[in-house]
Parts: sequence; C-alpha cells; structure tokens
Amino acid sequence: MSIEIRSIGKRFGSFVALENVNLHVPTGELVALLGPSGCGKTTLLRIIAGMESADCGQVLFAGEEATHLHARDRKVGFVFQHYALFRHMSVFENVAFGLRVKPRKLRPGEPEIRRRVAELLQLVQLDWLADRYPSQLSGGQRQRIALARALAVEPRVLLLDEPFGALDTKVRKELRRWLRRLHDELHISSVFVTHDQEEALEVADRVVVMNRGRIEQIGTPDEVYSSPASPFVYQFLGNVNVFHSRVHGAWAEVGRVHTGAAADAEAMAFVRPHDIEIERHPVAGSLQADVQEVHAIGPRVRVELAHASELIEVELTRERAAALALVRGQQVWLKPRQVRVFATPTTTLEEGGSGI
Repeated sequence: MSIEIRSIGKRFGSFVALENVNLHVPTGELVALLGPSGCGKTTLLRIIAGMESADCGQVLFAGEEATHLHARDRKVGFVFQHYALFRHMSVFENVAFGLRVKPRKLRPGEPEIRRRVAELLQLVQLDWLADRYPSQLSGGQRQRIALARALAVEPRVLLLDEPFGALDTKVRKELRRWLRRLHDELHISSVFVTHDQEEALEVADRVVVMNRGRIEQIGTPDEVYSSPASPFVYQFLGNVNVFHSRVHGAWAEVGRVHTGAAADAEAMAFVRPHDIEIERHPVAGSLQADVQEVHAIGPRVRVELAHASELIEVELTRERAAALALVRGQQVWLKPRQVRVFATPTTTLEEGGSGI
C-alpha cells in the first residue's frame, strides 16, 4: 500500500518540527528517514502512524484520506526503539497480544491465533524461544520479537522508529541485513527512522534526508551519497573535506577547481577523504601539504595533512600507505579524483571528475 504525505506542517509552541513536507512512498518500498536529532523524522513517522496530529496537510494510504483516522484504524504496525515488550508476558503472548485485543467480531479464534504466532516466530527465527520472557532475551532477540508483534496484526504499513538504536554495532549490522531480507520476503510498505548513515544506505530502497523540519533530498542510497543536493547532505553522509574559497572568473581559489560560477562568488569545495590521491612529488593540478598524523584503522589508513590553514583528511589502503611510507612532517602533494563545488549553501555548481 502506498503512503502519500502532502504539505504536512507541525509546530510545538514556537518550534517548527515540520514545514511543508511532501513525500510519496510507493507500495512495497522500504524508505529511510535520515537526519540529525531534532530534524523532524520521528515526528513525521508518528504523524503517519496517527500517534501525532499534524497542524496542516494530509496523510493518504493507497490514495484514501487517513489524516483524521485514529491510530487503531490505520492498520499500521509500529516498532519502537526500546522494544516496548510486556515483561510479564511470554514471547508467544507478546506476539499474540495485538490479535487478542481486537474487537470480538474481528478477533481470530484461538487455533488461528496460535497458527499465526507460530508462523511469525518462525519468520523471525525465534520459534524456539516462545515460552521465554523478555528479560531472558538478548537485545537483538527482543527487537525481532517486537517486529513479529507488529506484523501479527497484518498491518498495511510497517513503521520503525530507530529500530536498532539500542543495540551494539555488531548486532545492528546483523539485524539490518536480516530486516532487508525480511522486507524482500514480505514486500510490505515500510518507513524507518535512523540517524545512522550507513544503516540507511545499506537497508533502504530510497533515503529521505531531513534537516530542520524539511526534506533536503530524496533518492536511492547511491544518488544521495554520490550526488548530494546540498552542502548539508554532503557533510551528513560520510566524512568530507570542506575548502572555503571565492570563485574568480570561473575558477575557485582551491587549487584551481573549475566551477563555471559567476566571478567573485563565494564557494565551498567538497572532497571525500577516499577521493584524494597522495603523491610524493608534484604533479599537474596538485596541492602541496604537510603530513600531520598517520593512523592505521583496520584495512584503511587515515592521514591528516595541513594545507595553508586547512586541515585535510585522506583515506588510503594499507598497501598504498605502505608504498608511500608517510611520516609526520613529510611534504607531499594532493590530487583529488572528484570535487563538488557549491556556490552557496544550497546551490550546486558542478561535479568534477578530474579534480583540482
């Protein structure tokens, strides 16, 4: 079932949580709402669920008006960050809860409830824990039970609020892969909130990047990472070096980056650490810099360099770092493979592939 958000606005006193938000989630798509704390992503999710009322705008499910429907009438499954499992109930009864509290005329019979719960526990691969209680489960297991409980009522839409936020890094990675596989099986329209860029890029079909109550960009994970629409998106999605400059006659004074901008315009050049090459000798179009620090981090080596008043971060493979044999104080030359220049904080000028 599709989800349509039209011109949604929401204020809490003088604070603008959402401003003129428009979003379409096609049937069967898994969408991530990504952004920093306070950007409005959880408020938007709660408005979709019916847990919060918008000040203006519309929510439509499959083209039908749902703006003023009560949460219980929207047929939405909601998974909370902190599980919200009933501690006094077994795993089986937690999953069965939504079915047991349905109105009598809609409530399945006991055999049907048991069949459906058993199927869901098998789906989340925890049928062997049916008789245990939440306190006897790991964090990852509790979250999978919370998801099974949300699916038990056969929701038309699945909403997840920071579903893996309370888990450690290793469990998060395992569960997000599992969620992606589960979604591919069920094909239920899903929206999840996260501030974890890697999580959004790995799991979602499309990513909605939010900032200060507005949508900055909507696109596939590759689109928002490779072609950011604004400086905010560029800086929020992964590490980046930012060079502040002015544009003079179609050249930015950052080692001569071509932008095509009007003369004497302010500009910012963005280069990701892995898009910079380090050379031991000058090459055409390179910048001179001094090595400040060299840190080996797993399979990568992070190098911190100084150029004029700018601190530059470069990521190298261990093999490349070994070949360069970099030491503190060494003079080297930098050549970006890809540069993105913005004339203002919201206007994109050009994405170059040849670098400085």
